[in-house]
Amino acid sequence: MQEVSFSAKLIGFLSGFSGVTAYAAILGVLLACGMGVPIPEDITLIAAGILAGLDKISLFGALVAGMVGVLAGDTFLFFLGRKLGRNAFNLPLLRRYFTPVRIAKAEEKILANSKFICFTARFLPGLRAPVYLTSGVMGVKPSTFFLLDGFAALISVPLWVVAGWYFAKNLDQALEFAKQAQVFIIIAVAILIIGYLLFKKAKRSRQNNPAA
Repeated sequence: MQEVSFSAKLIGFLSGFSGVTAYAAILGVLLACGMGVPIPEDITLIAAGILAGLDKISLFGALVAGMVGVLAGDTFLFFLGRKLGRNAFNLPLLRRYFTPVRIAKAEEKILANSKFICFTARFLPGLRAPVYLTSGVMGVKPSTFFLLDGFAALISVPLWVVAGWYFAKNLDQALEFAKQAQVFIIIAVAILIIGYLLFKKAKRSRQNNPAA
């Protein structure tokens, strides 16, 4: 209930803005999300859609603000990691949110497959920011990062924004949709990961046994 209450407060806060101020608020909150501050990115995007549904901003503007906000935050963390290396983990602003456990999990997943995790991290709120920062630290190619992160954002951002726009007149339904959608997304990502691992295993098996 506490998470729902915070989500409702966040939507209520953002819904109080309109026009240019609303776009600035959306971008500001999404940038904070991207830098690891524990604010639910999906709820922020739903709030952007609600603003569009209430005619305080345009739906197209909400989509653009959502894309710019999430990609700007991701890009900031990625290049911060490339610039500072492991020293980035010790920055006062980040040290509180990037715990050793999260960093270790991010490193493990990136070492397993940098391309795959740069895509799936968009759908894993707890690991999203640590993965993006660690990707920069560990030297993932910028082209790889931008291509896969951008592709994932093209899926997630419209999903949440359009949902907010659709349920703009009913906050309870919007929050219920967010809750249910997150469960389905986690299941879908889990299936995707399992399928990918099975594919890699089968591929290695064929390489080790050419005659087969």
